[in-house]
Amino acid sequence: MKLIPKHAVCPYCRTVYRFAELRKLSGKKEDTCYHCKKTVEVSRGSVWFLALETLAVYAILNAVAIGLLQTVQLVPLLIMNTVPAIAAMLLIPLYTELKKSPKNKKSNKKGRN
Repeated sequence: MKLIPKHAVCPYCRTVYRFAELRKLSGKKEDTCYHCKKTVEVSRGSVWFLALETLAVYAILNAVAIGLLQTVQLVPLLIMNTVPAIAAMLLIPLYTELKKSPKNKKSNKKGRN
């Protein structure tokens, strides 16, 4: 579980994936590490924290807008509600996690026999 987003790390060789690589992995379920060439599982387990953080930002911004503005205007309210959504969409790849794949465990057992 990630409360603070960080870059994903290969569980085998500890290679840190960059943001552009994480964006490519976001639609896949499995991939091979570009450094050690082992299969890793790709999951987005903690995207719920991102959704909760975004909702909290929405609540704070709307409370501030209603409290500070004498009249509620459409344009500032629209801007304040679209910026957190766009920021959340850009942060989704940072919530990607890489786990050891069961396929590698099976292949290691076959090789030892």
